[in-house]
Amino acid sequence: MKEGKAMGRESQQGSAVIWALLVTIFAMMLATAVCYTAYNSRKMAASYEREVTLRLAAEAALLEALQRVEKEPVLVDTGMIIAPREVETEKGTLVVQAAAEQKAGSYWLVAVAREKSGDVWQRHKIARARLEKKEDGYVWKGRSR
Repeated sequence: MKEGKAMGRESQQGSAVIWALLVTIFAMMLATAVCYTAYNSRKMAASYEREVTLRLAAEAALLEALQRVEKEPVLVDTGMIIAPREVETEKGTLVVQAAAEQKAGSYWLVAVAREKSGDVWQRHKIARARLEKKEDGYVWKGRSR
């Protein structure tokens, strides 16, 4: 009779060990999923920050080009308004430039901001503005994305 009770107890202990092992594995899988989600969230936030920095740099170059054209309208005919130059940011070096192009009776100012060096896929952003010739200068007709 004692042997029967001992076997029942061993069976219960073996079952408890298996359940403890399954709960431990589940907890490890859950912890791994949480770490993976946190890592991806951090990576996505950094990527978004890079995109915003590029967009703002392109828009700043566009505004600078518009101011230069306002002061010297003859710059539109030369094509290059802002020669490529490096801009230092917290996240690295960007190259910005702006040019003018005539298209369908209007003039377009195009500003580009790109990463100086980066991944295999180099990121860049473009900002555009349309100008129309009026007398001795140009009138800004709006932006395009």
